Amino acid sequence: MTQSVAHGDTNETSGSSQDSGVSAYHVVRSERRLREGGGWLMLYFLLQAELGLAWDRNWHDFIGRDQFWIPPHILIYSGIGIAGLIALTVVLLETLRYRKQAPGVDATSTVQVLRYFHASLGYMLLGFGALTDLCAAPFDNYWHELYGIDVTLWSPFHLMGTFGGIMIGMGIIYLFASEAAYTRKKDAARRWLGLTSAEWGMLIFFAGFIEFGLPAMTAFTAISLGPWQFPTYPIPLTLGGVLLLVAAVQVTRRIGAATIMACLLILLALITQSFVPWALDIAVAHFGAVFRVSVGVPVFNITLVLIPVLLLLWAIAMDSAAYWQRRHDAQRFVEDGLHGVWFFGVGIAMTLLFIPALIVQLLLHVTPTLGMPKDILLVVTPVWLSMLLMLPLMVLVGLGSAWLGLTFGDIWRWNER
Repeated sequence: MTQSVAHGDTNETSGSSQDSGVSAYHVVRSERRLREGGGWLMLYFLLQAELGLAWDRNWHDFIGRDQFWIPPHILIYSGIGIAGLIALTVVLLETLRYRKQAPGVDATSTVQVLRYFHASLGYMLLGFGALTDLCAAPFDNYWHELYGIDVTLWSPFHLMGTFGGIMIGMGIIYLFASEAAYTRKKDAARRWLGLTSAEWGMLIFFAGFIEFGLPAMTAFTAISLGPWQFPTYPIPLTLGGVLLLVAAVQVTRRIGAATIMACLLILLALITQSFVPWALDIAVAHFGAVFRVSVGVPVFNITLVLIPVLLLLWAIAMDSAAYWQRRHDAQRFVEDGLHGVWFFGVGIAMTLLFIPALIVQLLLHVTPTLGMPKDILLVVTPVWLSMLLMLPLMVLVGLGSAWLGLTFGDIWRWNER
């Protein structure tokens, strides 16, 4: 009788312990849902800000700059501001939960800032990045009031905004990476096309970040050295394209991740290049403005859509290599990820050095009636001998970008904060 009771007590205690474990798991899972849900909201508003930035660049080019509160500025700063407020809210909630020792909120899943605040590294970085961008806005407006139209990247407060944007980008990547690491560790997440929700968030942002860098084709003008004209736009395009394509495979260890990311990039480029001319036409009609005669009228920039198609071809090759590597040594692929990335780094660098100029020239000769943006025609011009002289530099950029993709891919894969 005593043994029976004792046995019953043991079962009861064991059942209570199991219930407690399940309850604790759900509490921790609720914590992850808070973080990931906030991440998806911020991703939406950051993509909104990116679309506003593309519209803003073309607004200044084609219309000019007469006031601060123009529609693209509202799109940009509302997106950044709301994302920043979400980050601030989650940081305050995380700090409160840390003080209460809530499950899932401890020194292993948070970082400490200013001695008092505790939250995930991603939210901290994103919050400071948003604050930097919002602080840059009034100074940038004052700069424009002093010097007029200025759509170059290299003005001081554009650089300040760019630095803030990089912090925002690193923040959203670290945020989704930590959630992906958690769900991978628990192996309790639903997957679509082999990817968890957090991994999809990372790939969407990777695509958005590359799309954000596509206008480098006009912002990064050639460097003149005597009779030589050395194009500089392949450098940022290669850096972003190679790094993030390699990182997509390295973070997820999933076959097809690079191809999915490249397809998302094409979709974002199509949306942006379709939206901007339409939005400018609507704005001119609504505000009674006129397009600047020296620039012409906005057109669909097909070149900035074809560049992602080139990256898609390389992404398919990269995923094919990853598939072959996994078939021949699955354990090594799971542990180390993609190897032989130097080939893709150099190949993409060579592609982005020579092919954009060929695309522009082909479009001009095959479809002479197709409108081409004047800034593309000014920058992407084939100076073949100068491009050949740039080969050693581009090889180094490609190799360095591939190494960065491997390094950051591993860091993001194992990050749990």
